[in-house]
Amino acid sequence: MANVSRAAFNSSHVYDPVNQLQTVSGSQQQSPGVNAPAHLDETLRVDDPHARASFHKPSWSLADMARQIDRRGRRLEDHNGDHKVRLSYTFNEIARNESKFNETQKDQARRSMQAWADVARVTFEEEAVESEGRLRFVNDKTPAVADGLFSHRQGRVRVNPSYADNRVPTVNGFGRHTLTHEIGHTLGAAHTGDYDTTRGPVTYPEHATYAQDSRAYSVMSYFDESHTHQDFKGQYASSPLMADIAWSQRVYGANHQTRNTDTTYGFNSNTQRDDLSLNSSRDGAVFCVWDGGGNDTLDFSGYHQNQVINLRAGSFSDVGGLKGNVSIANGVTLENAIGGSGHDVLIGNDADNRLKGGAGADHMRGGAGSDTFVYDDAADATLYAPDQLMDFVSGQDKIDISPLLRKHDIRSLIFINQFTGRAGEVGVGYDPQKDESWVVLDLTGNGEIDFFLESRGPIGFGDIIGDVPVSYHFT
Repeated sequence: MANVSRAAFNSSHVYDPVNQLQTVSGSQQQSPGVNAPAHLDETLRVDDPHARASFHKPSWSLADMARQIDRRGRRLEDHNGDHKVRLSYTFNEIARNESKFNETQKDQARRSMQAWADVARVTFEEEAVESEGRLRFVNDKTPAVADGLFSHRQGRVRVNPSYADNRVPTVNGFGRHTLTHEIGHTLGAAHTGDYDTTRGPVTYPEHATYAQDSRAYSVMSYFDESHTHQDFKGQYASSPLMADIAWSQRVYGANHQTRNTDTTYGFNSNTQRDDLSLNSSRDGAVFCVWDGGGNDTLDFSGYHQNQVINLRAGSFSDVGGLKGNVSIANGVTLENAIGGSGHDVLIGNDADNRLKGGAGADHMRGGAGSDTFVYDDAADATLYAPDQLMDFVSGQDKIDISPLLRKHDIRSLIFINQFTGRAGEVGVGYDPQKDESWVVLDLTGNGEIDFFLESRGPIGFGDIIGDVPVSYHFT
């Protein structure tokens, strides 16, 4: 884009009513976004940037991964034909050399069972009299770490209490991950490859059949996410991941009742699931979203690191300083994304998305649909750290500054071609040679640029939403 005066939007820097940017002069010119980070257009990243061949292994589809987990054909039967498998479980049946779960283990096991019930048509009821299967949970030092037994009559989960992770399992810890893994076995899930530690050491180069065999795609895998170029920094998924969800729904059907209203994941979560909820910037996020419907949001506003937030089904996001740690299951539509205070990349899908980058120089691509880019703070887009809208479509997409105007008690919006010292004055510029636009806004009435936004493609006056009366003043 052409240069702009940071000090003021005045007669030496003029926009006319048809959005054509005229020449700029004066000694105070400098490039907008001069201090913004220079980086590649990550809004064009593929949905699954981690699906690359490792050790010359093939890249598989999710359907292939689901078939791999289902290769032994194990499943519990729906005897009463209600399209749901009802399971009873107990912590009280103890054999010789076994011991009961402590209260923390019981709580975490219930959470892991609920996670499977959230994605598939299975239910778990403690000490149920009538059921179509039965599970028991015990401590036992026989397995090296833990094991899970599939049985049409009575399945079993055993964990070795010699390990602290098993005695005190926690969200995003290996103990909780282990419970989810072993419950998967009791439902019929096989490992993601033909391996088991009881047959000796297992390594990714020797035993992984396909490139994506890692704990980023399935809790049934033995291999770290690093093998698929992801990084959870020592944390583990507590609930089924992308391939697990595909398998469980292949076998038992999808649970579309789960979170079928407006749901927020991450910060300000209303999921009532500990692994899908964030309360502090110190909390880690490792999960795959399954959602039954509604108008839904990924909210990572509490993080300060640079992030990539992708709303497309089958995609991965890099949030909270981790890499490829949040994914979205196939068949899920999420509408909204909220970034944090870093330089974020937000990627929409084919729905009508609301994207809010937050502070920092954010790059946003709405994709198909009528998308809205939302601003509620002047720090969200500044002259030295402007946001970039990468695929704005005038007349279809919108820029919503109404929260920003309310915050500054601005009750009217005035489209102008030079600042005159009134709060609420907004200018829109367009460089036809570069096909780039910008929006400037005076929020205080001091004649200076308080808000600065850049876009590829033209922006019209009608594309800016303020929810206040609008007037035009051109000189």
